[in-house]
Amino acid sequence: MTLSSLHEVTVEWGDCDPAGIVYYPSYFRWCDQATYRLFLAAGLTRDDTHGGQWKEGTPLVAAECSFKRASQTGEKLLVESRISRFGRSSFTIAHVFRDASGAIAAEGSETRIWARKEGDARSLKAVPIPEEIRRRLGG
Repeated sequence: MTLSSLHEVTVEWGDCDPAGIVYYPSYFRWCDQATYRLFLAAGLTRDDTHGGQWKEGTPLVAAECSFKRASQTGEKLLVESRISRFGRSSFTIAHVFRDASGAIAAEGSETRIWARKEGDARSLKAVPIPEEIRRRLGG
């Protein structure tokens, strides 16, 4: 079963550049939010931050976005997200942004690793994705 998450984003004035179109970092912020929503749909909290610092989580190791057409203030975009690839310790989330007509405005992806750390950030190590997590995310 492929798990996916859908949610709507309203393009706000602050999401746009001086030309009045979505400034590219806004898409990366929306991708990050969509990943969090995908994890919630799977019944997971993405990173354990209850103690103030996580010991096991999903750091981002790569991100990209292709812009198909300009989006502007007031526009509503539907974001669909799903896991498109599982590796041993990494996974890729695909994000598709559609406008009200259903046309693709942008397509993004994030590659994350399942990681554990025992001290500071330098102790971060990729570890195999737990089978229960993989199953919940549709793998």
